[in-house]
Amino acid sequence: MEHINKIVQFLNQSGAISGAEIGRALGVSRVAVQKKMQSLVENGMPINASPGVGYRLEEGVILLDAARIESLFIPTVAEKVRSIEVMQSIESTNNYLLGQNFCNAGSRVCMAESQTSGRGRRGNDWMSTPYQNIMLSVSWSFDHWPSTITGLGLAVGLMVAEYLASHHKVNAKIKWPNDILVNNKKLAGILVDVAGESSGACNIVIGLGLNVNQANWSTEIGYDWVDLKSLGVTIDRNVLAADLISILVAMLSSYGKTGFSPLVSRWNSLSSYGGKNVVVSIGDDSFSGKMQGVDESGALLICVDGEVVRIEDSTARIRMVSG
Repeated sequence: MEHINKIVQFLNQSGAISGAEIGRALGVSRVAVQKKMQSLVENGMPINASPGVGYRLEEGVILLDAARIESLFIPTVAEKVRSIEVMQSIESTNNYLLGQNFCNAGSRVCMAESQTSGRGRRGNDWMSTPYQNIMLSVSWSFDHWPSTITGLGLAVGLMVAEYLASHHKVNAKIKWPNDILVNNKKLAGILVDVAGESSGACNIVIGLGLNVNQANWSTEIGYDWVDLKSLGVTIDRNVLAADLISILVAMLSSYGKTGFSPLVSRWNSLSSYGGKNVVVSIGDDSFSGKMQGVDESGALLICVDGEVVRIEDSTARIRMVSG
C-alpha cells in the first residue's frame, strides 16, 4: 500500500515519469512498478503509458490529495477535522468511518477514488466512475441526540444545493429526503448512518456522492443523471472536496443546538416537488396528494383530500405526476 500511495503521488505531478525513475525512488524493479501500475489501471485510474516516455495521467485528471485538501481549510474548519484519508479503492466510505473511533466536537473524513460497494438509500447501489467524481464521508459525534435527527440529511442536502448555486451557478433542487437534482436529473445523493444509545452520544456518518464527470457507461444505473461537467462546471476535485467538507463541518457544529428548524424555509424554497402533485409509495401502499414541503422535524408534508399527512419514513418513494 505504501508503494501504491507513492506511485499515486508521482502520477499526480505534471508530465510523464518513467517506470525506471519510479523504481529507483521506491527501491523496486521496473517490472514491480509495471504490476502496480496495472493494478491501478484495473481499479479505473486513467493512466497513459508510452514506450520511451513513461506514465502520465489522462489530460485534465487531478487525483485527490489529502494534504492539499487540508491546506485549503480555514482555521475554524481545520481545528475540527481530525483526519482525512483518501482511499484508492474501498467497499464503502460510510462503512469505513462507522468502524473508526468518533471524535468529540470533531470529524474524520474518508474519501475514495473508487468504491466497490457504495450504498444509496433503501439499500440501492451508488455507482460512480472511478477517479472522476466525489465519494465523501464525514463522521461527527453529538453529546446527545439532536431533537430533529431526522432532518439532518435534509440539512446536508440544503447545504450542498446552496453551495452549488452560490459558487457554481448550478440550479440545484432537493428531492426529499436526500437527492439533489438539476432539471429532475440526479446530480448527488446523500446517505446518513446513525449509531449510539438513545440516552447517550449520537454518532453519525454523512455520505455524499456527487457526479463531477460521470462516464457514459453509467446509463445502466437505471435513472436519469447529470454531472457538473455537462453543466459547464470545471473544478479541481480537491477544491470541491475542501469546500464541501467545510460547509458540512460548519453545519454540524451548530446542528446539535439548533436542529433543523432554522433551515425549514430555505429547504422548502429549493424543494424539487414543492406545490406539485405527487404519488407517495411506502412498501406496497401508495397514495396521491400535493407536496406541501417539510416541517421543523424534516417530515414530508402531503396534502391529501384537504388534510395534511406527515411522512417520516425515509424509505418512502416520491414521484411527480401531471395535473
